[in-house]
Amino acid sequence: MPSVAFESQVAPQSAQEPPVWPQSVVTLVGNPRAGSRTAAAAASVAELLASELGTPYRIDELIDLVTIAPAIFQGEQAGAEAQAALESAVDLVSSASVIVVATPVYKGSYTGLLKSFLDVLRPSALAGSVVVPVTVSAAPSHKLLADQHIRPVLAELGASVPVPGVILEERDLEDLQVVLSGWIRDNAGIVQATTIALQPVPEPTPAR
Repeated sequence: MPSVAFESQVAPQSAQEPPVWPQSVVTLVGNPRAGSRTAAAAASVAELLASELGTPYRIDELIDLVTIAPAIFQGEQAGAEAQAALESAVDLVSSASVIVVATPVYKGSYTGLLKSFLDVLRPSALAGSVVVPVTVSAAPSHKLLADQHIRPVLAELGASVPVPGVILEERDLEDLQVVLSGWIRDNAGIVQATTIALQPVPEPTPAR
């Protein structure tokens, strides 16, 4: 695991044009299996949320962490190409206004792959971001995972988590659109309002 956190290469907000809503929804998947049902569920959440918010959904803004696992765990030993992919993922997440963070439940917690990526981020890397946790488990006994384990780590990184997580059981994946419709209806407005509230306020133009 890298011992030093990556600094985002994205310019500070003060050096950019003021952010304009709507913006796209970035998706972060912590399942150690490529092409997982967790990734498919996360993509569905992000796409439905983006549609409700009137913002673009881009499949190239889905980060499946298993594809950059060598760089996450091996650091500089993983090679330049792997390092570049990791840095690109760090930049994308660090500059996002809305992030869907998805993980299966492993041993009563979220995956080591997701935790290791979050450890790579610099302090306060998610400040100004609204994060929606998504968990997929085999049993209802894990429904508190998002609040008990994921939310504190996201808060430590500066993220705002204003809505309940999307808590899915494996059986829910069979009719996911129906399961998600209620969550989207109840929470999309809160996500949008919080994201707008977190946008930096442009400094007033000095009077001449």
